[in-house]
Amino acid sequence: MSDAAIEARRLTLIRFEHAAGAAFGCEDEATGVPPVRALVMSTTIALATFATVVAATITYLV
Repeated sequence: MSDAAIEARRLTLIRFEHAAGAAFGCEDEATGVPPVRALVMSTTIALATFATVVAATITYLV
């Protein structure tokens, strides 16, 4: 296969993938959660879990 044929096939597959995603109501990857926000959200969940563990431990010991 030539480079042009490979590139054409790759672009066609990308178009089919986007069309299938649109048909099932999936959003485009570019509109997802930014990586920094995802890190902040996961850090917040971890801190809340830790605070809950500390509070439950104190409650159990008292």
